[in-house]
Amino acid sequence: MRKLPYILPVLLALLVAGCGKQESDLPVNTRLGGEFTLTDHNGEPFSQAQLKGKVSILFFGYTHCPDICPAVLARVAQVYRQLQEAGEADQVQPVFITFDPERDTAEHLKEYLPWFKADIIGLTGSLAEIREVATQYGVVFIKDQAEQDYLFTHSDYIYLLDDQGRVRKLYPADFTIDEVVTDAKSLL
Repeated sequence: MRKLPYILPVLLALLVAGCGKQESDLPVNTRLGGEFTLTDHNGEPFSQAQLKGKVSILFFGYTHCPDICPAVLARVAQVYRQLQEAGEADQVQPVFITFDPERDTAEHLKEYLPWFKADIIGLTGSLAEIREVATQYGVVFIKDQAEQDYLFTHSDYIYLLDDQGRVRKLYPADFTIDEVVTDAKSLL
């Protein structure tokens, strides 16, 4: 009978631990991501710390892209709308970081991103600032040599970040919408 008082605190601790938030099976990628500050589509400083508390769907691209970038943004918007229908969009933040600050000014992003109807935060900055953030996320982009109507060759991964700003999963540009919705929900 004497051992019972020692068992009760252990059982109570296990019971309380089981009442917390369920941890996602998605591993934390410790090689990608990190703190940054860029300029948002309203012309205001925006830091990665402002994403904390929400799950983020992050994508690097440029608005003058003729194919991949708008298609990916449309797919990210579909993910957001599915989360909206489930009543969970207020816990998720889509983010678009341009690597074409010459054309993708804050004003241009503010006009462009609402077309996707997904509350996407657009970020720009100096080329040096953007290169630094791109390097943190392993993003590659190369501007072609044309003087006008130039294009970029670029990587096109989508990043799912948890509510602490840690990269939890990468998706190719042709990601499955249901997979991202399910993964995002697992982080809420």
